[in-house]
Amino acid sequence: MRPLIFGFLFSVLILHTGALKCVISVPPLFPISSPMATILLLADEAYGARLKSDLEYIGHQVEHVILRGRSNLPPIPTNGIDLTIIDPESSLDRLAQAIAHLQQQRPANDSSLLVITDEMTALNLDFSLGISDFIIKPYSLREFEARLRLALWNDDHPPDDHTLKIDDLVINMARYEVRVKGSVVELTLKEYELLKHLVTHETRVFTRSDLLDSIWGYDYYGGMRTVDVHIRRLRSKLGESGKAITTVRGVGYKFDPP
Repeated sequence: MRPLIFGFLFSVLILHTGALKCVISVPPLFPISSPMATILLLADEAYGARLKSDLEYIGHQVEHVILRGRSNLPPIPTNGIDLTIIDPESSLDRLAQAIAHLQQQRPANDSSLLVITDEMTALNLDFSLGISDFIIKPYSLREFEARLRLALWNDDHPPDDHTLKIDDLVINMARYEVRVKGSVVELTLKEYELLKHLVTHETRVFTRSDLLDSIWGYDYYGGMRTVDVHIRRLRSKLGESGKAITTVRGVGYKFDPP
C-alpha cells in the first residue's frame, strides 16, 4: 500500500435506495494549496517514484536522486532547490552518507532538510548534520503537508536581525553565542567581538589598526600582534568555518566565505 496518496481528485459515495443509486462527489481529501517549490528527493527507486508523483500532483517540481546502497551516489542538482527530503530507509549511516554527499556537491546550500524515518531512528538523529525537521512513518497526509509548509515557510522567513547564519556558522548576537554545525564554540569576549565585526562587514578589508580601534578601543596600548593572535585563535576554534577569515597580505583581514 502506498504510504502517501495525494492523487485523489474526488471521492465517490454511492448510496443505495431501492432501485435508486445516488452518486455524490466529495471534496478532495487533502486540498491542493501548498506553495509551489522545487524539491530535491533522495530516496530509493520505488518509494521515491511514488512520492515524486504525489508531490508533483500537488504542484511541486521534484528532482529525484536514487539512493542505491552505500556507494556510487549520483550527481546532485546544485541550483534552484527550495527543500531537500531524504528517506534513508531507517539507516543512520546511510543518512550521514547522503548528507555528506549533499554538502560536498552543494556546499552553499541553505535550504531546509526534511528526513523521513521511523520512530527508533528518530531518537538518534544528529541535528548537527543540518537536519531541519523529520517525520516518522507511518504519517498522515495532513502531517506531511504541514511539515512541508513549515520547512518552506522557514526558508522564506530567515532568522531575525539577532542571528547571523553563514553556511555552518551561526552567530546569535542576543545571546553572545557562536555555533558551528550546531555545536557551541567557546570564545572569549574579544574573539566574539572580532568575529562579529568581520562577519557583519563581509568581504570588507580591515587593517590591523582598524580592528584594534574597533574592538580594543583607541586607548589600547598593545601591539598589532594582538590582532594576529586573536585571528589565529578564531580560525582554530571555528575549524572549516574559520577559513572564511582570510588574510589580505600587507593590509589586514576580511571575512570572505566561499
